[in-house]
Amino acid sequence: MELTIVDVFAEQPLAGNQLAVVRDCDGLSDESMQRIAREMNFSETTFVIREGAGEADVRIFTPDSELPFAGHPTVGTAWVLAAGEGTIGLNLAAGTVPVSFESGIGWMTPPAVQLGAAGDPAEAAALVGLPVEALEPAWPVRFAEVGPRFLLIGLKDLASLRAARLDAARHQTYAEPGRSNLCVFVFTAESYGPEADYASRMFFESGGSLREDPATGSANTAFAAYLRDLNGGSFDVVVDQGVEMLRPSRLYLRIRDGAATRVGGRTQLVSRGTFAEGLA
Repeated sequence: MELTIVDVFAEQPLAGNQLAVVRDCDGLSDESMQRIAREMNFSETTFVIREGAGEADVRIFTPDSELPFAGHPTVGTAWVLAAGEGTIGLNLAAGTVPVSFESGIGWMTPPAVQLGAAGDPAEAAALVGLPVEALEPAWPVRFAEVGPRFLLIGLKDLASLRAARLDAARHQTYAEPGRSNLCVFVFTAESYGPEADYASRMFFESGGSLREDPATGSANTAFAAYLRDLNGGSFDVVVDQGVEMLRPSRLYLRIRDGAATRVGGRTQLVSRGTFAEGLA
């Protein structure tokens, strides 16, 4: 099996979110996929089960479980399979997601987002270890789901964003049997620099440990739906993530009235290789 490691939503190599893409996986058992994903220990590893003309069957695994959809694995796998050109459809558990490459940016059209109920500001602030005064009143706390479940929390400034920490005990209260763990996306309109509109961070739990993700396509898909619901109209948004982790990432959101939202970013090649024979 061929292994390709790439950095996704990265403007340059050794930034963004790491992804392992494994090809020629027809016949590989679910158990073997999970063990390989655990060996890679990235946020996600993808397994290409079948490749066709302009499309492919792909499965996405974290070190602990399979996901129906995730953003950076979709964009990064499409880049590997299409060599960063043209359009390819990835057949995921959540449905077919097309990815088109334009001027070096891979644009995916993600599944529809289910925007949920509003959250309590005081509870949301406590969840990320901040006083409620750190939340921006113009940004309602909101639940959303697009495969993973998210809580979107808007903050007043970068200082609050940098200070955010996920409270493990409070996070456990959001657990629901049979559903993925709640991911927490915090954002602010005070960006790191003039090229971006927002700065963000994304916290989640995996294998009993709290983790942070350097670039999250699904979270930013939910964020795009949140902005569209709040503001309406057509607009473009640039979001920076991963800066606190020393893995700066950039995501492009293209929101159009009457058309599907697209989420994009650049992919950088890190390495190519093969697995040892008989490993799986």
